[in-house]
Amino acid sequence: MEGVDLILSEKDSFLTVRLFGNLGRKSNGERIPEIRLSAPTRLGEALAQLRSTHGIILNREEILILVNGVEANALEDLETSILADDKVDLLPIYHGG
Repeated sequence: MEGVDLILSEKDSFLTVRLFGNLGRKSNGERIPEIRLSAPTRLGEALAQLRSTHGIILNREEILILVNGVEANALEDLETSILADDKVDLLPIYHGG
């Protein structure tokens, strides 16, 4: 899967955020299927980093967030600790069919 990564040194740890559907599309139509963010962090901080670094604005009520395949609400939601090598998937709840 082709993605856009932040430039990190070899000693840095990161987590992978995968964006599905229209969440991974910039206003110019460019597709961003995957982003790497610094870790460890909390889920809420990772979402804030997506906004500040990549301009991706997410409405929490309109997305499903999976952390390593588990829905974030079943964990600690935005307080969930995210470690290096974790995978966070963001899926829109509303989509065309």
